Amino acid sequence: MHFYRWLRSPSSLLYDPALHRTLLNMMKKIFLQLVAEFKRLGSSVICGNFNRLILCTKKRHIDDAIAYVEYITNSIHSKEIFHSLSITFSRCWEFLLWMDPANYGGVKGKLPSSLLYGEHGNEKKKKKDGEEEDGSEDEDEDEENQGEDEEQDGEDDVEDSIESNWNIMQYLPQTASCQKYFLMIISAYIAAVYHSMKQELRRNAPGATPIKRRGATQASQQSTGDVSALPGLITFSQEYVSSELTQSFFTITQKIQKKVSSTRSVTLPSEMFPVLPGSHLPLNNPALEFIKCVCQVLSLDASIVNQVNKLKRDLLRLVDVGEFSEDAQFCDPCKSYILPEVICHHCNFCRDLDLCKDPAVSQDGSVLPQWFCSNCQAQYDTESIEMALVEALQKKLMSYTLQDLECSKCKGVKEANMPIYCRCAGDFNLTFTTKSFTEQVEVFRNIAAHYNMNFLLETIDWVLSMNA
Repeated sequence: MHFYRWLRSPSSLLYDPALHRTLLNMMKKIFLQLVAEFKRLGSSVICGNFNRLILCTKKRHIDDAIAYVEYITNSIHSKEIFHSLSITFSRCWEFLLWMDPANYGGVKGKLPSSLLYGEHGNEKKKKKDGEEEDGSEDEDEDEENQGEDEEQDGEDDVEDSIESNWNIMQYLPQTASCQKYFLMIISAYIAAVYHSMKQELRRNAPGATPIKRRGATQASQQSTGDVSALPGLITFSQEYVSSELTQSFFTITQKIQKKVSSTRSVTLPSEMFPVLPGSHLPLNNPALEFIKCVCQVLSLDASIVNQVNKLKRDLLRLVDVGEFSEDAQFCDPCKSYILPEVICHHCNFCRDLDLCKDPAVSQDGSVLPQWFCSNCQAQYDTESIEMALVEALQKKLMSYTLQDLECSKCKGVKEANMPIYCRCAGDFNLTFTTKSFTEQVEVFRNIAAHYNMNFLLETIDWVLSMNA
């Protein structure tokens, strides 16, 4: 680790950018081969980077998933190319809705005590199953006499086991309890489907009394979800969205619309929406944004896409917005800027830090002007991050100033300085457009304003004044 810190630091002696780039390319090749090996052994890689991998094992029980992960880990370690890698089991999910590393929620699985005591690494995470049907029971199948008691305990503990980390929720206004209602709807859906999943697993357990399932509806027969999904779970999810969730969703949307209809502006951005480092959209309709965010999260479950689309269409009609209008399309309200290879000075943990989507959140839900290491929870040095941002801004300005011109027709790069048109009679355009450069500068400005980076703000003002 210290060797890599020395290799990537421009202030180190004998610093060579080509050597650092060569090492980074070798790391990418090893990582791609590792991902291919996981896929060859039957796993699905949901998300991954140099620090962790989130896998879908397609197993329905935690014990089976743990045994499977141990098998593929040993199989990977047996290959010579992966001898230097350290792969450690970190955590599991019984049910997980995954959008991106900043937006996910689900029910955490309970690990055996043998793994809990011997677990030290945060380098690899494992996701038990797909977005809609990953799960298992915490108890062994042999303990049938304790099934009813464990079921009651599981229903009491599932609310405590639900973990929600939704970055898009932070961009909904606190007015009319939009964030609270968002979390309530998503958590209720996760809990309901989780309970149904456990019941379906008990119903299909070896030695269980056969129970006739409810008849599949036309919508469930046309579902294109995962083939490993439980049929009864798919039917329950579709019926739950069509009945109970639809009714509560309509009631909440009407409450939000009544509370904010008198203060909402049609054209200007509303002051009710929080201004965060990643803000870039002119948001002015809390009810509309609430509908889009909740429906986007629910649509992560492939088995209920048709029901969610119908629900969204009816809700958009409630707020007088067309289904195919531009305002009805979901767009991530948070821009992203990733600062690569941020190293913690306490534990030497290296990771890519998203300055817009990885903020520290206080207990009251407000975003704190600081970042913390995900490994040891130590605070990062804000001044060093500010200097890295200033250097990145200068590099972007240099690349914008010295960029090549390309032909709009043949996409060829302009070779001589004098010609006005290309040989194919096409016009020359910028490779790095002014609009893209301005958007990136605005992201830097939002980060600097939120985290009190005065030097970065002065640099941005100087850049804009010189290019005005």
